[in-house]
Amino acid sequence: MTREQLEQLSKSELVEIILRQQALIEQLQARVAQLEEFVNRLTQPPKDASNSSTPPSKTRKPNRPNRKSHAKRGPKPGHTGAGRTRQAPDVIVECRPASCDHCGADLPQVGGRLLGTSQVIEIPPVQPVVIEARRYGGACPNCGRPQAGEYPASLEPQRVFGPRLEALVCYFHHVQHVSYERLVSLFRGLFGLTLSQGALANIIARAAVGLQPQAAAIGRQVRASPVIGSDETGARVDGRNQWQWVFETAQASFHLIATSRGARVIADFMGDARPEVWISDCFSAQLKAPAEARQLCHAHQLRDLQFAIDAERSEFAYRMQRLLLRAQGLAKRQADLSAELFADEVAQIEAACDALLSTPASGRHGRRLQKRYRKHREALFTFLYRADVSPDNNACERALRKSVVHRKVSGGFRSEWGAAAFATMATVIET
Repeated sequence: MTREQLEQLSKSELVEIILRQQALIEQLQARVAQLEEFVNRLTQPPKDASNSSTPPSKTRKPNRPNRKSHAKRGPKPGHTGAGRTRQAPDVIVECRPASCDHCGADLPQVGGRLLGTSQVIEIPPVQPVVIEARRYGGACPNCGRPQAGEYPASLEPQRVFGPRLEALVCYFHHVQHVSYERLVSLFRGLFGLTLSQGALANIIARAAVGLQPQAAAIGRQVRASPVIGSDETGARVDGRNQWQWVFETAQASFHLIATSRGARVIADFMGDARPEVWISDCFSAQLKAPAEARQLCHAHQLRDLQFAIDAERSEFAYRMQRLLLRAQGLAKRQADLSAELFADEVAQIEAACDALLSTPASGRHGRRLQKRYRKHREALFTFLYRADVSPDNNACERALRKSVVHRKVSGGFRSEWGAAAFATMATVIET
């Protein structure tokens, strides 16, 4: 509308126009905010294995550049080859000529000059053996009391398969992550043996029950350790999402699968135990674990700092990343340094960290990380004061990696007992 048209309107009509414009302005402002957020997400660097906890398997890898190399393929001049060493043979095959290739005369099959040898390694035919135990009884010829023989261990009447076969089933399923369906096919193809999936489940259940005392002892060993690392990952159990936890020490690894990802799981496992140091990421449940001191996983922090560098070129993130790497390098060189020199470098790192945290960071991600490290300042460099503390929690992630592979291959666990059996076996196998 023109100025002249507006001057001819009444006050109420002008107010109505202003209110409609105000509503439109608010609507457009909300839309602009949505678009700005959308643009901000588009301009953020993609999260991959280098700047987040995204696994490498989900990181898009660029194509190899089409650069032609003029270098000759194969071993370089002077390269010393490596091959399999000859072993003492179990079977010897004598290769002698039967007759002369010139005149046809028969040749002696003894003596002669050895011209050379050839070795191959072969697996003998594997054929299942049926072992039958026959139990006899009778009367004592001296007193007449009835006597009966006892079935030996591993040949009990309730057992169908022997311990070697059962151990092979557990190995294929829990170490090589072969599913039940593929195990049925594998045993039929390799050994000509027909096993049902129910029989496989019974074998694994019996093995897990037998390993429970050993797993419980490992749990007690972990709780008594002065340094414990912990991590968790998702687990699919009977069509529902659950969580697999691991509690790791230098000598033992305890696994359990729970319906919760909360701090209560840690409290139930630890009981009254209180380790000296707890190593973990920044997940809230892990930070509530009972411990005298903590060590934040540097691997997680380095990736988070890298994302801040990629997203906003954060000066704080860059300097903090360099400082964490410097601290890790110092820990590796500790054996080569005197105690005084090592303590001096530790003091320099601590002072540099305090200076970084006291200088306000710029950028949203930089400020977020600075706030985190101010809150957990005492958990950044615990490993510099204790040689038995690692700067990262990679041991726990390695312990869980096989479980992730098992979940992806098998699709998860069909029952609660199957999940518990897997945790029991993972505890014993990893330890």
